[in-house]
Amino acid sequence: MAEKTEQPSPKKLRDARKKGQVASSKEVVSAALLLAIFAFLWAMSGFYLLKFQQMILLPSTFIGANFEYSLEQVLNGLLQLMLHLLAPLLALVIVVAILAHFAQFGLLFAFESLKPDLKKLNPLQGVKKIFSIKNLIEFLKSIIKIVFLSILLFLVIRDSLDDLLKIPGCGLECIPLVLGTLLKHLIINTAFAFIIIAAADFVFQNFQHTKQLKMTKDEVKREYKEMEGSPEIKSKRRQLHQEMMSQQVANSVKRSTVVVTNPTRIAIALEYRDGETPLPIIRAKGENLHAKRIIELAKENGIPIMENVPLARALHEQSSVDQYIPADLIEAVAEVLRWVAQLEKKY
Repeated sequence: MAEKTEQPSPKKLRDARKKGQVASSKEVVSAALLLAIFAFLWAMSGFYLLKFQQMILLPSTFIGANFEYSLEQVLNGLLQLMLHLLAPLLALVIVVAILAHFAQFGLLFAFESLKPDLKKLNPLQGVKKIFSIKNLIEFLKSIIKIVFLSILLFLVIRDSLDDLLKIPGCGLECIPLVLGTLLKHLIINTAFAFIIIAAADFVFQNFQHTKQLKMTKDEVKREYKEMEGSPEIKSKRRQLHQEMMSQQVANSVKRSTVVVTNPTRIAIALEYRDGETPLPIIRAKGENLHAKRIIELAKENGIPIMENVPLARALHEQSSVDQYIPADLIEAVAEVLRWVAQLEKKY
């Protein structure tokens, strides 16, 4: 079996994307969600503390009232307060998750991945997936992450151990301060840890994705031949080339001062601006259909057209587009330009 040593081609990447195969890191999404939730709760801490106080005090407002009525009102009130607490968080989670995925691989509509596939119902395929290298790597990553975060938690608590041991002597008023400081350190360190994990996993996932899509030399050659030999590609290439040439010729004719013809088989578009161009320049030239197109464009843009068979032939044979006219044709072209000047004076 040939070794896959070549980087995936743009076509291979496009085809994989259509199937929903893109480099995606779950750790990036997890890190983005964690940071967003931490930031949101910190910014909205006053709002959430108020809601928690209302939840705690809500039952006390119905002291002395009928039990069944009080229970119903308390449950309804708690439900409303829970909705007020959870709705913003849920909306935040949805938005951040979408943005985190979008930041990794952009807008993706992989309809091919939604097509029914009988292979997915094959039990052997399911067993192979469970014991695949990919799942083994994911399992090892989870173990490493748990160990990493456990060590981090241990280090944060160890650094705060002196303050925690002082709580009994300090009294109840020290508890919020000590635990608040501990929580702040834990959140900051956890956030940094998740960022590091996400960055490492993002690089790893991109590496794995590229590795999976690598091609053999034969695959690269075969794909190139298919692309070159495709009638659709050839037709599209010809169409684009014709459009570009047509637009380029149209722009060149618009800049021209005069068009010299033969009268329909050859057309030469000349530009001369007194004080700007030292000599007349060939802006466009063509034969047969190309010549007819140049003449049509000249008529559309009000460019003077002069029939001069010998000059048209000589210019076509001796000159190139975007170059000055040959020295031996200067006098003949000057006659044409004098004729153009007379036309301009007349009209």
